[in-house]
Amino acid sequence: MKDYFLADDLSGALDAAGAFHHAGRRVRITLQDDAWEATEDAVVGVTTETRNATAAAAAARVARALARGQAQGARLLYKKIDSTLRGAVAAELAAVREALPGARVLFCPANPAVGRTVQGGRLLVHGRPVHETEFAHDPVCPVRESDLRRLLGSAGAGDVTFPDAANDADLAEAVRQQVAQGGAWVAVGSGALARPVASLGASRRTAPETTGAKPPPDGPILFCCGSAHPANREQAGTLSQARRVPVHTIALGDPDPAVAATIASLRETGGASVLVETNRHASDRVLQLLANTVPEILARSGAARLFVTGGETAYAICRALGVSTLDYEAELEPGMSLSRAQLPGSSLLLVNKPGGFGSALTWVRAWDALQGKSG
Repeated sequence: MKDYFLADDLSGALDAAGAFHHAGRRVRITLQDDAWEATEDAVVGVTTETRNATAAAAAARVARALARGQAQGARLLYKKIDSTLRGAVAAELAAVREALPGARVLFCPANPAVGRTVQGGRLLVHGRPVHETEFAHDPVCPVRESDLRRLLGSAGAGDVTFPDAANDADLAEAVRQQVAQGGAWVAVGSGALARPVASLGASRRTAPETTGAKPPPDGPILFCCGSAHPANREQAGTLSQARRVPVHTIALGDPDPAVAATIASLRETGGASVLVETNRHASDRVLQLLANTVPEILARSGAARLFVTGGETAYAICRALGVSTLDYEAELEPGMSLSRAQLPGSSLLLVNKPGGFGSALTWVRAWDALQGKSG
């Protein structure tokens, strides 16, 4: 059977990919939601890149991806959304329901491992309603509602289940209950809910478990942060101290000095981290800056191992490099993935992490993985 799932950004697609990889499936992520091909030997993850789109645009792109899947006789396994409800969640769910009339919906954005739970139909982040946390101040997509039914409106009416979830066992039980009812249904939620959904089709293992399945490309390693989340600066500092990786900050108005310094560090020390100045201005300027400068840094330094924080940033850089698909290789820690892209005459090893995920040591673990070290 040809299987696929949808996500609203690249980090989300890679997060959900980890669930299907863990269940023994090969997973390929496509960055072309209008021209992807279903395949018998891998689950295809389709990123629609609609996290920051208008409701109408998001619904249209999701509908287009679903129509392409149906035209190929492929089965929708999962719809990934943000675990803090950022994005046009209601509009995308409405598009899914229109494409799958009669199918029940299991809706749960909970990701307990990172403190995101559902209680009484409300999404909580470390016990606080999500609209009362820092996600209410997201510079691009602020979260204004914690109540799932109010958020979804008419898209959440009818045969939609909103289970409470304080832990992964609750998510597994919610999936079990859907299976027990029989008939058509679809799960919509975080990467955590994708785990019990993916396990329904688990069979013999066909995907490599470790980063040692293929050697990493030779050469230096570039770390790039497009996320404004403050945790990343702490993570970059820890990497600098633990692995002696220099940190460079790019100014939006004058990137050339930092680009030159980054290339020099990569050539001289084998690694470098690039952050964007804290005075961020518009996020589209940050994306354009990194899409322009990172390919130049890679080309001039010979780096073929790349870490990127932020799904939009990773998508923009991949498209600038001409990458259209990513082959998933490993989950390094919850939400952080390792994948490989084929470029003309070479390959690129990519680690991606959502902006707000991880501990102080997350960048260190990514560095070690890109060097081919485990544990």
